[in-house]
Amino acid sequence: MKYIGSDQRLVAARDFSDMLLIPISETQIQVTNAITQINNIRQRFNDTLGKNRIALCEEKYESAGTSFHKAWEVGQKKSNSSTDHMEITRNTQAGFDAVCECEDEWAKHGPKQESPLTFYYHNVLKLCQITRLIISKL
Repeated sequence: MKYIGSDQRLVAARDFSDMLLIPISETQIQVTNAITQINNIRQRFNDTLGKNRIALCEEKYESAGTSFHKAWEVGQKKSNSSTDHMEITRNTQAGFDAVCECEDEWAKHGPKQESPLTFYYHNVLKLCQITRLIISKL
C-alpha cells in the first residue's frame, strides 16, 4: 500500500482507469465470499442476538455488494471526469460503511463477540484504501 503512489511502474502506467477496476473487482469478490461465509455459519448462531447480528450482517454485506458494483460500473466507463471519480469514491465509501456496520454490530446490544467476518472486513478495508489511492492519482 505505501509503495503504490511512488512505484514508477504505476506512475508510468498509461491507464490508471484499468488499474482502478482491479481493487474494486477484488472488493466485490471479498463481499461475495463474506455472504457465502454468513450462509455457512448461520446455524451456529441460534440465539436471538446471534440471529439478529447475522441478519444485519447479511443485509449490510448485500448493500455493500450493491455499492461496490455501482462503483465498478462507473469505473467501467474509464472516464477521467471528477464527477465519475467522486461517484466511485461515494459508492466505495458507502460499501465500506456497510461492512463497518456489520463489524460494529458484534459489540452492540449484549455481550461483545468476535465477529466471524473480521477477515473480510480487513480485506475490504485494505482494498478500499487502495481504491482511494488510485483515484487520487487519476
